Amino acid sequence: MLDVHPAHHAASSWREFFIHIATIVLGLIIAVGLEQSVEYFHHRHQLAELRDQLRQEREANRKLFQNEAVHWRWEAVELQNNLMVLSYLQKHPGTPDEKLPGVLLWGHRSELPTEAAWNSAKTSGVTSLMPRDEVEQYEMFYVMLRRVDEARQQASDAMWDASRYQFVGGRLADLTPKQIDEILALTEIAMNKHWSEGVALSNNAQRYKDFPRAPAELDHLRGYNNSEETVQSPAFATTMSRMKASGYPR
Repeated sequence: MLDVHPAHHAASSWREFFIHIATIVLGLIIAVGLEQSVEYFHHRHQLAELRDQLRQEREANRKLFQNEAVHWRWEAVELQNNLMVLSYLQKHPGTPDEKLPGVLLWGHRSELPTEAAWNSAKTSGVTSLMPRDEVEQYEMFYVMLRRVDEARQQASDAMWDASRYQFVGGRLADLTPKQIDEILALTEIAMNKHWSEGVALSNNAQRYKDFPRAPAELDHLRGYNNSEETVQSPAFATTMSRMKASGYPR
């Protein structure tokens, strides 16, 4: 609060009157200036503290995604193994488990990305002190993290669906052909969800160069073939002519 004190005695001339007015105005200007200076440096401190917290949070998420990329590669091999075993069992139903070309694995490891510092900053209103473009950059960063997490959760749910047969009996040899077909179809869905998670990781890596590189196995999982032989084939040329006719930029 700013206190304005009246003059000790009434002004006896216009000169004294204007001196009193000027003194009051000058005092108010100094007081407001001091108050704004204190507020300015307080805001600078808040911003510096927030940016440091966000830097630490980004580093924590970078390490988390580095682990996530490793887990993704393990789970890709895991699902490929499961598809191979189930395909074999589909062709040879009743094969004893010990004679199958592998066992089924359904492990899925992951950690949730953190955005506690960013959420706290938005709740407290500190983000209003940031330039608008900086706020938008942080918003997009956390949107990208959430997209990976959503894809990861969908992949995890699909794997649990595919493995639910374990609750009614663990031996694959006891499965009926219909059950094998169902589990195989669910495993294919899980692989597709897992591939989508890899795409989300890839998009994240492309936008943020300090994050782990995109999984190189993405194209391989979908059987994508970009070899010279394929590119020069008539079928490829026919497909590309259709794409170019639609305005495809290639």
